[in-house]
Amino acid sequence: MNRFLKPLKFNWLRGGGEHFQVNLCSRYCSAVAPLRLLLIGSCVLLVSDMLWNLAQAMATYQECRTMEEQLNRVRQQDLDFIAEATRERVDLSDQAVSRLSFEIELANQLLQKRTFSWTRFLTELEQAVPSRLALSSVRLDQAGTMVRITGTAMTLEDVTAFTVGLQDHAMFNDPILAQHRAGPNGVVEFDVTVQYRQDGV
Repeated sequence: MNRFLKPLKFNWLRGGGEHFQVNLCSRYCSAVAPLRLLLIGSCVLLVSDMLWNLAQAMATYQECRTMEEQLNRVRQQDLDFIAEATRERVDLSDQAVSRLSFEIELANQLLQKRTFSWTRFLTELEQAVPSRLALSSVRLDQAGTMVRITGTAMTLEDVTAFTVGLQDHAMFNDPILAQHRAGPNGVVEFDVTVQYRQDGV
């Protein structure tokens, strides 16, 4: 019994008689020690988890505030830009923006056509044409990279030699014989598509 805590005595009967004793002293029990350590460790882990969650919530809140400030700054810049465009009488409607993208694409196509050298293209193509073959038409797509060639040849072997010459040429790539047929006087009419590389790489 602990010397600092004395048992309390209560009268069991109103008139005196037997006493009911309550012992408030503490006594060490070795079997309870592991359970007490487990309980203390669980409490420490729970408090640590709560603190970590609180730190994460604070970091997320700060990040949201930063993103909100950046978004407000971007919106303000947009409003300033629209106001300046209005003062300069610049149309920023959806129709004007879509028309602008079309005009940019058209300008790029015109620039490509200006830089396209027909002299160089025809010179390179002439080098790949056999002597027993005649070209009827040469058409390029808008980008100037795909060429469609139609013509006539004395024999089908001449058409094959033409496609092989295009394949071996540095400026042409992937020739495809789209169609061929025997025309009048025994000549072979053909249609060939081939990719043209302006840089020759």
